[in-house]
Amino acid sequence: MTDETNSQQDQPSKLTHYGLAMVGGAGMTLLILGASLGVIYGAVLDAETTHSIGLALVLGLLLLILSIGFWLGWARPFERFDDINAPAEPEHH
Repeated sequence: MTDETNSQQDQPSKLTHYGLAMVGGAGMTLLILGASLGVIYGAVLDAETTHSIGLALVLGLLLLILSIGFWLGWARPFERFDDINAPAEPEHH
């Protein structure tokens, strides 16, 4: 799953990065929304609604952790990094 512009480096496609970013963003949104609702309405909520907010927080955290984990496993940024001590290769356009 590589695209034409980065097939030499065997990098994941931009669509894969975009999809993982969307999943992580959805997790962050659930975390922020659940925490905000819990802070604003926490004292007046019944037990069922409190459990729903807690479920939203757990689901958001799970989505965020999964997206980061899949990104680390798929893109492997720790294997390909720039060494600032080595001069860059001159690019030929």
